[in-house]
Amino acid sequence: VARLPDPHRPELPVVQGLAAIAGAAIDWTAVIAKATPWVEAVRCDPAPFWAMESLLREYPISSAEGLSLMRLAEALLRVPDAETAVIFTADQLGRADFDAAGGGSDGAEGARSMMASLSSSAIALSKKFLPEGDNPPGVLQRLGAKTVVAATVRAIQLLGRQFVLGRNIQEAMGHANSGRRAEPTLRYSYDMLGEGARTEADAKRYLAAYQQAIVAIAAGHKASSPWTADGISIKLSALFSRYHEAHRRRVFAELVPRVVGLVAQAARANINLTIDAEESDRLEISLDVLDVLAAHVKAQHADWGGLGLAVQAYQTRAVAVVDAVATIARKHRLSFMV
Repeated sequence: VARLPDPHRPELPVVQGLAAIAGAAIDWTAVIAKATPWVEAVRCDPAPFWAMESLLREYPISSAEGLSLMRLAEALLRVPDAETAVIFTADQLGRADFDAAGGGSDGAEGARSMMASLSSSAIALSKKFLPEGDNPPGVLQRLGAKTVVAATVRAIQLLGRQFVLGRNIQEAMGHANSGRRAEPTLRYSYDMLGEGARTEADAKRYLAAYQQAIVAIAAGHKASSPWTADGISIKLSALFSRYHEAHRRRVFAELVPRVVGLVAQAARANINLTIDAEESDRLEISLDVLDVLAAHVKAQHADWGGLGLAVQAYQTRAVAVVDAVATIARKHRLSFMV
């Protein structure tokens, strides 16, 4: 029996219904009064030149240039080898005309001037490392402009500073601990780039990586409870290559025992473990898996309280998902981290 409404139902009536509920339940005058100083503080302290805001101010996501850079930011670190990464970079930057782009305002001009000082050496590096020869003609010729190289450098910095905390769990935890020097109460949930098993070997590799990460997290930032501890976020599709409704029997026979092992490990370490969101067509089966895991937690780790689920708030079914999770929690008399 389906727990949730049809994911393809018309969006407008759902949004209108939610807006009516919010309009009646929320004191918008108080919201504006509370939020206005935050917005003003952000505007008075502009983002650094490597930040996403600066990048998108110059190259909006609606432009070919912004789209190319976002593709790079999303995908570059998932490319398995350097040769392919270089070709991918050349291809994406060769698709857009950066000479004509970058007409931003406000802090963008200062950002461009800061990047200009890096352009000479960056151009030399781009000519050395970007491919020639067998690749489509004209790519390198289109990459000569200083603004293009500046955008490349900024995209790489964007990746390093805003999307990725470290290349491995130890490096990520080192950066996390540095952040805690200024804000001791900060908590982190670690996940891994490129999650998604295509083969059984992939699944076993991810399982081992999650196990090793839990050991490292438990040995690092000590906390008295899962609510104040750092934690790990796992993707079910990384732990089983056939994670889909069509393979339901195998999901519960092969995937669930792997997750149960990770749950037990996290419970012993007293850290939190969150099941990450998947594609919308896997949402029903993800809730079924959560139900089974909740039964296990209630039987074996009732005092732990660290099992969590990521909810995609942008889906039209988000409220229904929260209700379904609450129903599972009441059924097993547990609390979840959501």
